[in-house]
Amino acid sequence: KLSGHRSLQPLDDRDQHTRPPRIGGAAFNKQRCDVSQLQKKMQKLQRREGPSMGFGAAVREQPRAMLLIALTANKTEAKAALEAGADAVVIRAQAAKAVAALDSLADKHNSVGVLTQGLDEEGAAALAKAGCDFVISSLEATESVAVDTDRMGHILIASEGMADNTLRAIAPLGLDALYVEREAGGTMLANQLGLVRLATFTSTPLVVTVAAKASVAELRVLRDSGVGGVIAPESASAAELKALIKALIEVPAPKKSRRDGAEMAIVPSAAAGHADHDDEGDEEDDE
Repeated sequence: KLSGHRSLQPLDDRDQHTRPPRIGGAAFNKQRCDVSQLQKKMQKLQRREGPSMGFGAAVREQPRAMLLIALTANKTEAKAALEAGADAVVIRAQAAKAVAALDSLADKHNSVGVLTQGLDEEGAAALAKAGCDFVISSLEATESVAVDTDRMGHILIASEGMADNTLRAIAPLGLDALYVEREAGGTMLANQLGLVRLATFTSTPLVVTVAAKASVAELRVLRDSGVGGVIAPESASAAELKALIKALIEVPAPKKSRRDGAEMAIVPSAAAGHADHDDEGDEEDDE
């Protein structure tokens, strides 16, 4: 009898609470049954498979390293961004005004979100009814009852200065992502570690702002820091959006981890492991 030795426990069972989940993978912190279109797109892109093996292997188009989300001011700009190839669009407006902009844009294929500082239950209900796929709002100005990820995706505005305890408390909420507005200029190593900290402590992917002419190297750094989507500025033209798409495609696939092949290791959250059933229906829902 070997008492006190963990080796008696099966490896899979022993590691299930210590092995970090993968960004965009089934072990993410999603708890709801209905998944936003944004989250479906993000999960699908993050599952970047290797080349097909065997005779007659199909040639796959290289996927984008992250989602391209366009920040817009109105319905006209949002429609143009979708036509240019953006994976999702965000309309910056108060909830009441955004409802009208969602008309004719929101459907089961388009991922259209709203960026608003404050959000109450009435505004959230109106947006969900209008077909809003997700909403971005601040921690301090969002009513708790307005966050219901069963009816609409939610992204929280975050900053690198948020306390560790606050970040850990965010993990079980089942948010789609954290929104981070980055300063203009190159990403310093300190800034990258700040992004990694946000993604790690919350077990949640990030969507971050980028310049319209972001380079492949900069996008690679963001991808490796836990970013699942980049947000182009309102001023970005259709040509600039297409150039960003080209750059996202040119970002090389991440190298496999020496440990378990994870794209990026993040600390397990209390909600990790609740999303196994979400991934199974993704492909069917996308059709």
